[in-house]
Amino acid sequence: MSGTTARTLRHYDAVGLLVPAGTGPGGVRLYEREHLLRLQRILVLRELGVPLGLVGEVLAGERDEVAALREHADRLEAEGSRLARLAATARRTAAHLEGEGEMTETEFFEGLARDRAQLQEQLVDRYGEGVRGAFAEAAERTGDWSRADLERAGQEHRELAERLAERVRAGAEPGDGAVQALVAEHHASVAQHWTPGRAGYTGLGDLYVEDERYRAFYDGVEPGLAGFLRDAMVAWAGEHLS
Repeated sequence: MSGTTARTLRHYDAVGLLVPAGTGPGGVRLYEREHLLRLQRILVLRELGVPLGLVGEVLAGERDEVAALREHADRLEAEGSRLARLAATARRTAAHLEGEGEMTETEFFEGLARDRAQLQEQLVDRYGEGVRGAFAEAAERTGDWSRADLERAGQEHRELAERLAERVRAGAEPGDGAVQALVAEHHASVAQHWTPGRAGYTGLGDLYVEDERYRAFYDGVEPGLAGFLRDAMVAWAGEHLS
């Protein structure tokens, strides 16, 4: 009735957002009317773009729903400003390449450094001050990386996403052994930049789904891949991280 996938319901159960009333034969989850009403509120808030972590706080009464929506609106406005800056840079670059204007090397990257700083602040707002430590750790570990090193890391990440997509197309579940082996590789790749514990790694999975830039990357490889990877990361972290 709701259009929600069984995979999403399993994730909502795992994170305590929508725990079923019980289970029936064969492990089928049982939901009552109160659960359907809760699911409706979850879906409405998610449709409005409210991050999953805030949805839980709103439903628990720990966060005012109107305040959460206003906070989200602020983030959308900031995102609009960021995209406008990048669009302006792209237009100036196109004009420069057509011989219609000059650009300094610094102007080539207008907006990009601020974009990284803005992303850090957004993540701090969403996940707490511990995120700053992760950014600092990543900056220290990759400070001497060459352009080739960065390109290699990006290619490895893309190839890993492609291999995960193959498992999705084969009908695998996030907790399947072959998928979990790929998640172990993913964690090792992330650990080149910073070493996340369980909370940090599952938070990264949420970010893949909630942030349009990450979601567009993964879902561009395979529709629904961002959510699939997030669920697989939750399962792997539960077994291997503390």
